[in-house]
Amino acid sequence: MSRVEPRVREQQVETGFCRARAPPAPQHRGSLRGHLPVPDPARVTSLLGQKRRSHLLKLPNRRRERAPSALPVDGCPADCVPLLQAAVKHLLPEIKPQDASKLCVVIDLDETLVHSSFKPVNNADFIIPVEIDGIMHQVYVLKRPHVDEFLQRMGELFECVLFTASLAKYADPVADLLDKWGAFRARLFRESCVFHRGNYVKDLSRLGRDLRRIIIVDNSPASYIFHPDNAVPVASWFDNMADTELLDLLPFFERLSKVEDVYAVLKKQRTNS
Repeated sequence: MSRVEPRVREQQVETGFCRARAPPAPQHRGSLRGHLPVPDPARVTSLLGQKRRSHLLKLPNRRRERAPSALPVDGCPADCVPLLQAAVKHLLPEIKPQDASKLCVVIDLDETLVHSSFKPVNNADFIIPVEIDGIMHQVYVLKRPHVDEFLQRMGELFECVLFTASLAKYADPVADLLDKWGAFRARLFRESCVFHRGNYVKDLSRLGRDLRRIIIVDNSPASYIFHPDNAVPVASWFDNMADTELLDLLPFFERLSKVEDVYAVLKKQRTNS
C-alpha cells in the first residue's frame, strides 16, 4: 500500500481518549491534556483509546501492535488471493432490511460528538465511572451542541455506526446515554481499529459495505488516512457551547443521503470548502 498523507484542514488535537500522535497545541481547560489531578500516569496504561500520546495517557514501553487487517495479498500467488479474501471477517453484521437502501455513515465519538475529561466540571452532561487497575474513577462528559438533533436525524437518513478508538469500558456507556434514538446500528471500539504508524486507523474496507456508499465523520484525519475520499471532516470540539457545526452539516447530509456513490459529491464538497 502506498503511503497516503492526510490533508489536515486545521490543527486538530484531541484528548488522550482516542488516537495517538497529534501536533502540540494550547492547553484547554478541562482537557485530559493538561496538568490535571488525574490518576498516576504509570497506572493509566490503557484506559481509553489515545487520540494522541499525551504525558497523561502514554503507554509506557508499549510494544507496537501489528495491524490486524494486514493480509499478504500483494505479491501473493493469484490462486491464494480468494482464500485470503474469504478469511477476512467483516466488522459489521449483515445490513438490516430497513437500512438496505441507505448509505453507511461511520461517526466518531470524542471531540466529534462529545468531550470527556477526568477533571470535574459543573455542567457535565454525563459522569461515567471507569475502572483503572482496580480503582474506580469518574469521567466527566460534555455533549457537543446540537448533538441530539444531529443523531436523531442521521439515524433516520443513514445506517449509522459508532466507530471510536476508545475502549468499550468508557465509550459504550457514553453511547448508551448519548444515543436515545437507537441511531447507531453498531458500535466499534479500539480493537476494531488498525494500529498504523502510531495511530489507531479506522479501516473502512473491513466494514463489509461498498466503499462507494460509506462516509466517515471524524475530527482526526489520522483516523481515516486509508480512505480520505470518504471523509466529512469536522472541527475538534472541546467546550464551545456556541458551536453549530453538527447543525450546519445536516442540510448537506440530507442531500448526500439521496446519492448512490459518495465520491463525486464529497470531492465537490472538499473543492468548495
